[in-house]
Amino acid sequence: MNKINIDGVLIVEGKDDVSYLSSFVNALFFTTNGYDLSEEKIAFLLEASKRNKLIIYTDPDEAGEMIRNRLKSLINPVFEAKSLKITRKFRKKSGIAELEKEEVIRALAPFTTQEEIKRHNYHLSTIISLSGDPTKIKETIVNNYRLIDGNNKFIENQLNILRVTPEELKELISGN
Repeated sequence: MNKINIDGVLIVEGKDDVSYLSSFVNALFFTTNGYDLSEEKIAFLLEASKRNKLIIYTDPDEAGEMIRNRLKSLINPVFEAKSLKITRKFRKKSGIAELEKEEVIRALAPFTTQEEIKRHNYHLSTIISLSGDPTKIKETIVNNYRLIDGNNKFIENQLNILRVTPEELKELISGN
């Protein structure tokens, strides 16, 4: 089965959701890590909303609904968040990762595209290790793009969500 391409960022609750969905969905993912919706995450999502459609795809349970409602209340004044609710009749258990693939595909159908989702490999580990001051370079990247600090893979995911090109990143780093 070919993967479906999603035009937008899928906001999900956790890594299990990303692992399951990415087996048949080609998309950019952002995880909330459950209720952990810090001001930093909200600020990042607001910035991401300027460049992408944000699709809230949380579990069809009480916790998922609370997360979905909080995101919509904090972000909707700035952009229209698409929120996908899953009806209980399609659930085997309680979360996104337990849904039938066909139900996920049906729910995401309005957001599919024929275009391949672009992901850049920034070689962040190499860039940071070759710089004179790796801590300063990473701090510059995080601060300039208002990213949530984390490991290199997490930062690269955020750069992709913001659609930062490798050329833009190199320009930023060479200016320091």
